[in-house]
Amino acid sequence: MRVSLANTNKKAGAPARDRQHAVAAAAAFPCPLQLDLPLPQLIRHLTTVFQHEGLPAPQSEAEWLLAGLLKIKRSALYEDHDRCLTLPQQQTAREFVHRRLQREPLPYILRSWEFYGLKFEVNPAVLIPRPETELLVEKVIALARPRAGARILDLGTGSGCIAITLAAHLPQAQIVALDNSAAALATARRNAQRHQMAARLDFRLADMCDPGAFSAGEQFDFVVSNPPYILWKERDTLQPEIREYEPATALFVQEGLEYYRCIVTFCQTHLAAGGWVACEMASPRHAQIAALFREGHFAKLEILTDYAGRPRHVIAQTQNGGSG
Repeated sequence: MRVSLANTNKKAGAPARDRQHAVAAAAAFPCPLQLDLPLPQLIRHLTTVFQHEGLPAPQSEAEWLLAGLLKIKRSALYEDHDRCLTLPQQQTAREFVHRRLQREPLPYILRSWEFYGLKFEVNPAVLIPRPETELLVEKVIALARPRAGARILDLGTGSGCIAITLAAHLPQAQIVALDNSAAALATARRNAQRHQMAARLDFRLADMCDPGAFSAGEQFDFVVSNPPYILWKERDTLQPEIREYEPATALFVQEGLEYYRCIVTFCQTHLAAGGWVACEMASPRHAQIAALFREGHFAKLEILTDYAGRPRHVIAQTQNGGSG
């Protein structure tokens, strides 16, 4: 998942907490950090540190952290075997490592993450872009390319990664990006400016389940959404990076189908004939979600799997559509 319908940041005390966690991590770790090593050795050292603390993919974590700190590609870390961090860079690296040892997500530490080949600002007001969401975007791009000037709506835009990526690959498309979090929309606007797409997107602060959020005659050719879909009762099964740091209102729901009902209802009024809706979804509830769209009288329905082979996206077309 990567965006929300309600991306409220509940961590107003995050900076103070981060400093407290950094101090605690420094005291708890059994050996001092050695940050004055040449980069290849430093990568090995940080890999050992992260491995000791049970972080997933410790070498990749070390490489991403240093590459983000230095603002270089990961491959460039190995080009100069004698390069060392400056003293200010060592201080920043120490802070980053301590925060990561507290399981704060690396994208939040770096305040940046890549999605579909583009870099996006991320922060605790928005979800972190995920690779599986790229599959959804790829499908929408393929469907929308033959339709010059297609009107596209991103429900729950969060960081804006879906809407901005679609704008970058569909230069004639008209795109509306909606979220009910002012902090999320501010992030999305900054990302649009970063990629020179601000003039291409219409950002709106509204709740997608509010019938009054759109005018009665407003129509779209594509509706895309990655709504909250994890059950609250599943929260404790998630990694601490997710359950403790990412915005809860962008992740969790009580029943699991509520946002999909809103999307189906919205599409019955605002999705043009032959238009497409594309949503990310929870694999365990894919059959129930697909049934909602079938009951909504969509002419075509397709389930896309993620990289692990799990049902992850539902794609449906309204009546009177072409071959797609």
